[in-house]
Amino acid sequence: MTKIGVIYGGVSPEHDVAVVTALQVMNALKEAGYEVMPLYIAKTGKWFLGNAKFMRPESYKNLKKLTLIGKEAFLSPERGGRLMVKGLFGYRDAGNQPEVIFPVIHGHGGEDGTLQGLLEMNGIPYVGCGVTASGVKIDKYLAKKIAKSIGIEVLGDVLVTKDKKITKEDKKKIKYPVMIKPVGLGSSIGLARVNKEKDLEDALEVAFCYDNRVMIEEGLKDFAEVNISIMGNGPYTISVTEQPVASGEVLSFSDKYEGQKKQQGMAGAQRLIPAKQSKNVINKIQKQAEDFFRTIGGKGIARVDFMVSKTGKIYFNEINTMPGSLAFFLWEASGVKFKDLVTKLVELAIEEKESKKKLISTFESNILSGFANKGLKGGKV
Repeated sequence: MTKIGVIYGGVSPEHDVAVVTALQVMNALKEAGYEVMPLYIAKTGKWFLGNAKFMRPESYKNLKKLTLIGKEAFLSPERGGRLMVKGLFGYRDAGNQPEVIFPVIHGHGGEDGTLQGLLEMNGIPYVGCGVTASGVKIDKYLAKKIAKSIGIEVLGDVLVTKDKKITKEDKKKIKYPVMIKPVGLGSSIGLARVNKEKDLEDALEVAFCYDNRVMIEEGLKDFAEVNISIMGNGPYTISVTEQPVASGEVLSFSDKYEGQKKQQGMAGAQRLIPAKQSKNVINKIQKQAEDFFRTIGGKGIARVDFMVSKTGKIYFNEINTMPGSLAFFLWEASGVKFKDLVTKLVELAIEEKESKKKLISTFESNILSGFANKGLKGGKV
């Protein structure tokens, strides 16, 4: 039975959302016949190796109490390093070791390339995008620049930073409405639609609580959000589309996670599946999602979000490389059951690991011997 280490939680405003996704993933993995090893990262940043209780939703009513029944742990960054747990006399080998890691952290510390960097150093197979694609995901501003560079339409924006306030001249150039977005955050946290200049500073102040870089983006009127999921290491498989239903002008955190089915995470949000768009629009979204994912070196799974104007013009919005609930509702509507989805993702992780083994990772040269003979000042690189 393959052992899957599910790393989830994390030091991020999206911690609780990640827990919901992880619970769904862990139970789907169990149903698929895998041995699940919960590796919970608390809001403090400490890692805990959990037991069966960590796979039950009711256990997360008291996070502090939950960590008391887990074992403090960490994954060694050494090549082939082991999972270690804390004992009476320091850390020791955990004994039972994960064979594949399934990262389920939304936002910083897990979906931004940092965790992927640790896993790359360790050499263990892991589910999802690598360092580069994850780094692109976490930066909405950069992602849009890449999309535009390959011919995908994006809305106009202005980047503002915490250390450099927006000037009066810049404010005069802004045409309302606009969207205020923390560059590196998801789940609609810190997001605001501003219709008048007098509300701009307040919206920026809130956004800067979550990120040091904020986008002021052109706001569309009468548009539909259309999302699609993509899976594979290349070639890719595309899911059906969805059209989320917002309670107001913006799809909020509450719309996504706090509806009548809030225990279902993103699966509990209201949506139209498939999206109510023309075949031509759907075909373009499918192609653009695939083109973008391939460009950033996407692996595993992602959800790519677009906006469609009333006239049918398509704009790239953002990409999520570890989408909420794994966007399983899109895959179920595409004929893929959740347990088969997680199975496929584990298989893709192993496939990617095997592919990397075929690459040259060392290069023989006499640079160091020559450098040693010439000394510090004699060498030149």
